Amino acid sequence: MKLISRKKTIAALAGALLLAGAVAMGVAGIIPTDKDNENTVANNNEETVIEETMSLEPIDRNLVMGSVKEVLGESEEDSSEETASKQQEEETAGEQKEQESEASEQPKSEWDNQFMVNINEYLNVRESAGEEAEVIGKLYEGAGGTVIEKGDQWTKISSGNVEGYVATDYLLFGKDAENKAIETGARKAVITEDNIRVRKAAGTDATVLGLAEVNDVYTVSNISDGWIEIQYDGETGYVSQDYAKIEFRTGNAITIEEEQERLREEEERKHQEELERQQREAEEKEEQARIENESKTVETVVGSSYDANTDDAYLLACLVHAEAGSEPYEGKLAVANVVLNRVNRGFGDSISSVIYARGQFSVVTNGRLASVIANGPNSESVQAANEALSGVNNVPDYLFFCMNYVANYSRYNNYSIIGTQVFYN
Repeated sequence: MKLISRKKTIAALAGALLLAGAVAMGVAGIIPTDKDNENTVANNNEETVIEETMSLEPIDRNLVMGSVKEVLGESEEDSSEETASKQQEEETAGEQKEQESEASEQPKSEWDNQFMVNINEYLNVRESAGEEAEVIGKLYEGAGGTVIEKGDQWTKISSGNVEGYVATDYLLFGKDAENKAIETGARKAVITEDNIRVRKAAGTDATVLGLAEVNDVYTVSNISDGWIEIQYDGETGYVSQDYAKIEFRTGNAITIEEEQERLREEEERKHQEELERQQREAEEKEEQARIENESKTVETVVGSSYDANTDDAYLLACLVHAEAGSEPYEGKLAVANVVLNRVNRGFGDSISSVIYARGQFSVVTNGRLASVIANGPNSESVQAANEALSGVNNVPDYLFFCMNYVANYSRYNNYSIIGTQVFYN
């Protein structure tokens, strides 16, 4: 229909133009312009050449064009509709191209085709979509991987050496997956240079905690203002973002065969640890037997009594309680005699001077003795102190004692084990 309209338009236009030309020529032919020329025509009837000059009056253009428009009428309207339609198509194509350009300029996230599991234990990976399909692998907490084909109920994934289907409801995608990876500690900072300072706070003026070396890997807690917050030797540290790259290291799925192998290795490890434990216990028992065999049995002797004042006698009983309050009576008596043996060997000129000598008795520095002095010693400690002051000595040659779990028997000339304490010289 448009082609026919255009032909009609052209024909009508041509006719209109011819009509306009004829009208113009007719008007010009009847308007006299030069009197002399008119006489020349009259006087030279025999000549066929007529010389005349015509000066045409202006033609009303609106009149002519108005006629053309009347002729075109419907054809111009059709052309206008076609032009508007074409403009609309061009605008739509332009908008679509602009949208595609904007989409192509937007940066793609590395998590666009990645996933993380949203579980507490593990998620089965199946050979095909469906609960009846064979389980070929497992995804444990903190694992992730690549999305091959996402579905409403089942999603095909690839992770580690496993490629199969998992229930979509237990997966996170895109930004949610990235946040889950950060939550599980999968975001790592890999140091790119040697001797990088790890600081106590974000800033070059902060205290240096230590140094990080190239390829060292640390868990990232946060990234802000060019500084990476990491976990460094049990503390929170900061390294400049200029000297580290950020990576996500998520766990991978394992095949059923890999899981079985891991379980076998775990059983072997536990079995080996049990054997080693039994071996250690056997060696410890053997060593303890040797120590006990080499422990000397000391005969109790009775010597001269000590002329101690009331304060020193009370202080001695308090020291016995502080050092051996839960030990057997023989241990309490031995502690009292170690103090008196030191007095006899010149470690001090009195019981108090020996007890308060610098670095000799831990109960003095840790406040235990002061507490007993304030509250009073138990009756066995008082009895042991009084018996030692009377001259009864069950460790006449020993000047030192300690708990047996810190004893270094190889350094002692002689020792005797009483209760959980070792007395030696």
